[in-house]
Amino acid sequence: MSDSPKKILIAEDNPGLARVLSFKFKSCGFTPITCGDGQLAWEMFQQEDVLAVVSDQEMPRMSGVELCTMIRDVDAQIPFFLVTGRQLELSSSDAVAALNITNIFAKPFSPGSVVSAVESAIAGSVNAEATTT
Repeated sequence: MSDSPKKILIAEDNPGLARVLSFKFKSCGFTPITCGDGQLAWEMFQQEDVLAVVSDQEMPRMSGVELCTMIRDVDAQIPFFLVTGRQLELSSSDAVAALNITNIFAKPFSPGSVVSAVESAIAGSVNAEATTT
């Protein structure tokens, strides 16, 4: 597994923020796949073997929660992180709890904290797989 690229799917419609996240993930040894809207992110998720998803909530064509709903239909365990300017509104949402969203980051946030959370979640899911197989 260590030889394969550690792919992370980033769904973010703000080009500047997408570049910052992509750069931060690259600098930490990941291969980021960046999509400018939720629909494109869904299409890439179906084509690529990613370890985690980092998604903006408010995007064209499909929101982050809608993207997570579609992903959960095919993968209930992949770490899914949501970034939003409306954390309070989302934190109290029943949909967020039902979708098993790993973490919600309120804008503005530290890209390093997102990468750290993704690394921890991936390590946790790899350890869980090792104990069940």
